Amino acid sequence: MAQRTEAIYNGKSIGIESIYTVIGDKQINIPEKLNWLREKSKKGELFCPCGCGANLILVAGDRNLREQHFRIKDSDTELECTAVTEGKTSIESKIVLKCWLDDKLKTGDIDTRVPINAVDDSTDRKYEFSFVSKLHKLAISYFHDRANITDEKLDILDMNTQDIKIYYIADIMNCGSGGQFPEWMMKIESRQGYCLFLSIDGIDYKDARLEAAFYDQDIEGLWCETIVTEGRLSDYSFDENNNLLFHRDSLDTLYDKAYYEFRNKQDREHDRRIMEQEKREAERQKRLEEEKKLQEEYERKMEPCFKRLTN
Repeated sequence: MAQRTEAIYNGKSIGIESIYTVIGDKQINIPEKLNWLREKSKKGELFCPCGCGANLILVAGDRNLREQHFRIKDSDTELECTAVTEGKTSIESKIVLKCWLDDKLKTGDIDTRVPINAVDDSTDRKYEFSFVSKLHKLAISYFHDRANITDEKLDILDMNTQDIKIYYIADIMNCGSGGQFPEWMMKIESRQGYCLFLSIDGIDYKDARLEAAFYDQDIEGLWCETIVTEGRLSDYSFDENNNLLFHRDSLDTLYDKAYYEFRNKQDREHDRRIMEQEKREAERQKRLEEEKKLQEEYERKMEPCFKRLTN
């Protein structure tokens, strides 16, 4: 488990990933964000997200980026702390995605853990976007565990983005189907057209990879996963309309090509099986006809004998 990764300031959630960025090939802390959080923690303005009333302080430095977190300043709280510890892979993935968005969008306005009502007129605070750039009009919703992918959440996120384009990204452990219907991932595919899977190696953005895939049934009725693209996360970017690109190619176009090839392959296999079945049927009919001819020939030869026996 990762250490405490979230604090509340003035009713707003602040994730530890918000202090990270990347410049060139260097992954660093954002000085202004770091200083701002230190000031708020010194003033006792950062609180535990569980509502126990405990003040939090920022633990961060420039030498050990992997240990940055929030911790309770004073254990004497009025209520028992029930904060849920975030998984290590989950928080490291958010750090990587934050660096990716900073690197590709270059707007400097990436906000993290944004509740729906901060984007739209909705009063719903139950769900949030993992990342939002209002300047670029782009949002990312990250799922570490597919059990958190629900129709209710996706519908609410979709309906409350106004003119913001949203992408859904899941952890790589959620990929694959084993022939079964991928129920959770199909919730995303039905909205996005394909699924995006993030694979990380710690918090290093340069080592992260992203895979795009879709699911469909093959001729046997089994559900297959087809890879559309697979490469370093840094190989993916956005065009001026927020369309996702792999190198310079539109992911939508690459998906259309991969889907067309998959369906063509199934159609070819279907046609091959039909032709094979027709061939087998033709061979069976030929055998039956040959057997019938042999039987008729035998009966013609034996007919005189049968007549003598009956006379």
